[in-house]
Amino acid sequence: MKYYIYLLLSLIMISCNEKSVRINDSAGKLNDILVVIDSDNWDGQIGDSIRAVLARPIDGIVREEPMFTLNQVKPESFSGMLKKSRNYLFIQKSDSTGVAIRKDKYAMPQLGVIVRGPNTQAIATAISDNADDIINIFNDSEIAEKQRLIKQVQLNTDGIKDRFGIVITVPQAYFEAKREDPDFVWLRRPIPEGTMDIMIYEVPLNEINRDSTVAQDIVRVRDSIGSRKIPVDNGTFLTEPAFSPFVNETQIDGKFAFETKGTWYVKNKFMAGPFVNYAVYNESKENWLIIEGYVSAPNAEQRNYLFELDAILKSIDFVNLE
Repeated sequence: MKYYIYLLLSLIMISCNEKSVRINDSAGKLNDILVVIDSDNWDGQIGDSIRAVLARPIDGIVREEPMFTLNQVKPESFSGMLKKSRNYLFIQKSDSTGVAIRKDKYAMPQLGVIVRGPNTQAIATAISDNADDIINIFNDSEIAEKQRLIKQVQLNTDGIKDRFGIVITVPQAYFEAKREDPDFVWLRRPIPEGTMDIMIYEVPLNEINRDSTVAQDIVRVRDSIGSRKIPVDNGTFLTEPAFSPFVNETQIDGKFAFETKGTWYVKNKFMAGPFVNYAVYNESKENWLIIEGYVSAPNAEQRNYLFELDAILKSIDFVNLE
């Protein structure tokens, strides 16, 4: 049985007897979750269920990295600075079974997910049955926080708005690498281990079909564009055929989109890395807007780099230029 997660005015009071303590600013690294659970359960079935859900490998990264970094603390130690953690998962024994959300209880911004149950099996099952909801709640919250931070120091993207009719929030650390092409945007950010890159372009509707061939269509389009638009000395920028891309339906700014995660590589060179690609149906132009971010940092952990790119891509808003 699935115990659904309910949001009420973005705040659920878990108990009327609990006293809220207001601390101004939350703390914690992006994609870190504090797990409030006793050590025996953390080392047992409940902990296994938590790790299977929140520490599962990220799609598209060849060298496995967890979706979230989990840090365990005993319930009696959940006090003081630990209560300022921006994300926490609280495991609680209760007569009833369920999953609930607690927003901004001890700090702002803060997200708490409370999982209750009368015994170990009930709690572990509630976590497993609500896996996708729990992941999405934490991920959406972290994306919003990353976008908030980016807006504090963002790049002027008026040129992109004029060309494609979108507003996109990009950190100032990026620069436009290819200015002479009116139909293609290539943004780059140097990082110590390599680069982070963003591509923006459009293709006709018939290039990507909304049927069983969608994965092949998206790969064909990105290989065609990448091989022509991304300059690589003595190589060609392509999609790695050894790893099948993950394709899901989603929405970007309320518009239908395909999300694709996979691995890119450069033919004839030892270069590869993860990418996230969105093909967004733009009904006003009757075409697909393609926005993609990819990481070139083979010797570095790539989760947080890919996460930043995803936050940027999901920030776009379509605007009317007329």
